[in-house]
Amino acid sequence: MAHTVQSFVETLRADGVEAGRKAAEEIRREAQQQADQIVREANVVAARIVEEAEQQRQKTQERTRTDLEFAARDTVARLRDSLNQALNRVLSHAVTKTFDDLDFLKELIREVAGAYAKSDATKDERIELNVSEPMRRKLADWAIATLHKQPGADKLSFELHGSLTTAGFECKLSGGTVEVTPDSVVQVLSQIVTPELRQLIASSQEGQDAEQK
Repeated sequence: MAHTVQSFVETLRADGVEAGRKAAEEIRREAQQQADQIVREANVVAARIVEEAEQQRQKTQERTRTDLEFAARDTVARLRDSLNQALNRVLSHAVTKTFDDLDFLKELIREVAGAYAKSDATKDERIELNVSEPMRRKLADWAIATLHKQPGADKLSFELHGSLTTAGFECKLSGGTVEVTPDSVVQVLSQIVTPELRQLIASSQEGQDAEQK
């Protein structure tokens, strides 16, 4: 009987150990499965985060590139305007200074008035010359002594007025008006110089675009 009880106890002990081992193995297996599932889910989340971050980076990069392109375009436009304005100021200053040269202005008026006198030598016409009042006082005696000696001047009458508010002069005839002032001369000169200036800026911008690409 004692042998039987001892055997029964040993059997129970062995079964308990085996059951515990199996339970522990099942717990370990389930834990491993859960861990694997967590890792897989984490990998999916991480991949999605990386993908979204890459998309956001590309959007930000594209937006930044577009902003830079707009900024560069606006900067070039402002530079072009500033250069044109600076050019006009330089030209205006130079032309005004030249028109303040009395001898130069006399020669210019004489040539323009002479050209009118020759072209209208068969008509009785009146030529009005408008200059600034200070310049009119300087030119009055010269105009009387010189302009009436132009070829064809016997058919023309010359009047010198000091009604111009800028440097240079206006020459008025029945057929129209010739304006030789800083504004009119700068306008003509700007049309000659500005295209070259625009080409220079455009070439510079094309070089910058090539470097960025």
